[in-house]
Order: sequence, then structure tokens, then C-alpha cells
Amino acid sequence: MTPENSKKVCLISLGCPKNLVDAEMMLGFLKKDGFELSTDPSNSEVIVVNTCGFVEDSKRESIGAILDAAKYKQTGKCEVLVASGCLTQRYSSELQKDMPEVDLFVGLGEFNRLSEILKTKFHELPRVMVEHQPNTAFATSNQILPDPDLPRILATPKHYSYLKISEGCSHRCSFCIIPHIRGDLKSRPIDSIVREVEQLLDQGVKEFNLIAQDLNEYGKDLRNDSNLTELLLRLDAIPGDFWLRPLYMYPLEFTDRLIGVLKNSQHVVKYVDMPLQHINDRIIRSMKRGSPSRYVRQVLDKLKAAMPELAVRTTFIVGYPGETEEEFQELYDFLQGYEFDRVGVFQYSPEEGTPAALLSDQISSEMKQERYDRLMSLQQKVSLKKNQAWIGKEVRMLCEGPSEESDWVMQGRLFSQAPEIDGLTYLSDSELGTENIGKFLNVQITEAHEYDLVAKLI
Repeated sequence: MTPENSKKVCLISLGCPKNLVDAEMMLGFLKKDGFELSTDPSNSEVIVVNTCGFVEDSKRESIGAILDAAKYKQTGKCEVLVASGCLTQRYSSELQKDMPEVDLFVGLGEFNRLSEILKTKFHELPRVMVEHQPNTAFATSNQILPDPDLPRILATPKHYSYLKISEGCSHRCSFCIIPHIRGDLKSRPIDSIVREVEQLLDQGVKEFNLIAQDLNEYGKDLRNDSNLTELLLRLDAIPGDFWLRPLYMYPLEFTDRLIGVLKNSQHVVKYVDMPLQHINDRIIRSMKRGSPSRYVRQVLDKLKAAMPELAVRTTFIVGYPGETEEEFQELYDFLQGYEFDRVGVFQYSPEEGTPAALLSDQISSEMKQERYDRLMSLQQKVSLKKNQAWIGKEVRMLCEGPSEESDWVMQGRLFSQAPEIDGLTYLSDSELGTENIGKFLNVQITEAHEYDLVAKLI
């Protein structure tokens, strides 16, 4: 494709950061092969919707985004509409029949071929699913992982990036469809990850958010003694002023050595994202989580003993099939007693193809909502109390830029605030210039709210 007949491509990515990294790689391949990238779907010949298919809400959002994009075939310049990502991988056959608006369905294992297909067949594009999986509704034959030698264009602000260290998952939680969509664990070599961090540091990245389905599982498939502890040690040895933030750490495999690395690292922030899902042992067994309540409590106690300043984020599921009022109360009491810094609560969604969806004792939507509201109300009070403890403390903040609410206020994040999922810290210094975006600043916390903080420059 020559510059004079290059086509503009607008990519809309939904879902989690892992899906975003796929989108960033897709953008890299497209640009490398001569396509012009655009953020305006009304002025683009190609629109790609990178979908999520994890739970019912995300599926509805993805379908809605595809239908919204399809309107640009009439009102804009769109000639080709592409659906990619998890929803496409999971429901390829159904989508092909039900969504004639879409010209091309691209599976998770073939998105690196999108530019090739568009270049060679742009005007006579067949409506086919690139990832052919006869008789297998959810599997993928290929897993594409980032690598410094592969093109990638960051879609995040230039000062932070998501660092995908593995793909897929070898756990089989009874409620989760992800392993069936993205396959079993496939880890990147440590050298590849180290080179990527060094490369992105040269581009000005200051924060690396390590992501995977389960960070603690990293390296088991490589069979060369690679593991998360060794990876963090290698990354921590890289010179420079930057943060490493571990996200999505399964409760298992929290060895004393790993906790020691988290405690003593120069670059790893004192932050752990550990999705627990529940604390009642019967439900944990039914979920096939593999980490009983007693073990979870021991890990949390070890982490807090080693790092009293540690910020812990977790997620819980309410309304799992058969959850009794007593079992929910145990979860409520646990949340009240432990006082997590950040908590996400999900209402159980029965996903077809998972064992939990076949359980007979499903909980009503009304009960799920009621339990969700009770947990969130409790956590709001806990969050305010935890944030109030920050008042008067001096801490480093990564400056994000002008606030979305007011150009007169700058915003940033502390080590305890992960991008996109946690709160923000607002600077009261209105004259702080944009030259500070992406820099670490020393601030003092002056105000606390339920989710956000206010600070002043020291």
C-alpha cells in the first residue's frame, strides 16, 4: 500500500489492559504496513472494534460499540468494519450469522495479519473469521505476545505503559471463561521483558504496570526456573527512576522470597492487586480457587507485617450460585475487618461454558444487587478512613496532567493508585505547568475524600 492510496484506520478498544496491549500491537502492525492511524471514526475508511467478552455487561458494551461503528458506513467514510478481540474469539460463528454489518472478524491469534488482509483484499473483502477453529468454540491456536522486536504503539499517556508478561491462564476457576478464550499459560522470556522495559524507558515511560491473567503463575511453562521473583529482580536492576506496579496477583505462590523482593525492591511500588473473589471456604472450593480462607489470611498477614505501608487492592464476587446470607455475611465481616485500600465488587454473571453456570441454585438479580450495594457502601466508609490517614504525609506523585474536570487543576497518582481503576490525587497548585506531566513530584496530602486525595507541592 503506497502513501497515496493509504487508508485511515480508527481502532476502538474495550475491556481490560490485556486487551489494550493487543490493540496497541495491532496499531503497530497497521502503521508499519502503511496505514494511517486516526482517532476519528467518521473520517476513517477502516474501523476496528477490539471487543471484550468476559461477562454479560462487557458483551453488551461490545455489541453496542460495533453497532455504533457500523453507522459510519452511512454517515462517514467507513468502507470496512472489523471486529476483533475476546468476543470475536468466543462467538465467531454466531457473530458471523447475526452481524452482517461487520466485514471481517479477526481472532486473538491472527490480529497481526489484519494489515496484510486489508492490503490484499481491501475492495473485495470476504466476510470470514480469520481464526478458524472447527468444532471448538473458545480455543485459539496461536497466542501473540509483545516483544521489543514487534511493532507497538502505546495508546496510554506516554508516561505509563502496561507490560504484559504472559498470555492465557492454566487455572480453571469455575466461573471464568478466560482460559477457554485465551488459552493456557504462555510466558514471555525474561530477556524479552527486560529489553521492552529498557526500550520504553528510552521513550520516556515512568511507570510499568505488569499484567497477566495471574502474575504469580509467570514462568511455569518455560521450564527454565523463570518465575515472577526472578523477573522482578531483573527488572529492578535496570537503572533509572521509574515505578514497577504488579497487577493481578493470584493468592497462590506468594512465597516468602517473593514478599522479600516486593519489600526490598527499589522500583516495585508497595502495591498488590490480589483478586480474592470470596473468603468463605465452601464457595472458594466451588469456585475452584485453590486457596482456602486460612491460607489467604496468612498471606495477607505476611504482606502487611513485611510492608505496613502496602496498599492492597482486591475484587470480590457477590451472588455466586448458592451463596447463603451467612456466607455473604462472612465476606462482609472479612471486608470490614481487613480494611482493604481498594475493592472492586462484581455481581456474579453465569457464563456459558463454565461449570458454575450449570449450578442449579442461581441467585436472583435483586439479591445480587442488594449484596453488591451493601459491600460497596461498606467499602466507601473504609476507603474514606484509609484516605484520611494520608493527610499530612509527604509522598511522591506521578503527575498526569490537567484534570479532566478543570484545566486549572493538575492531577496525578501516588504509588497506591493504579491507573484507570483507582482514585486520583489533585494538586491545589494552579500554576503548575504542563512541563511537569510525566514527572515525579514531591507532594503533601492536604485533603481526603472517599476515592480521591488533594495535595500541595512541597
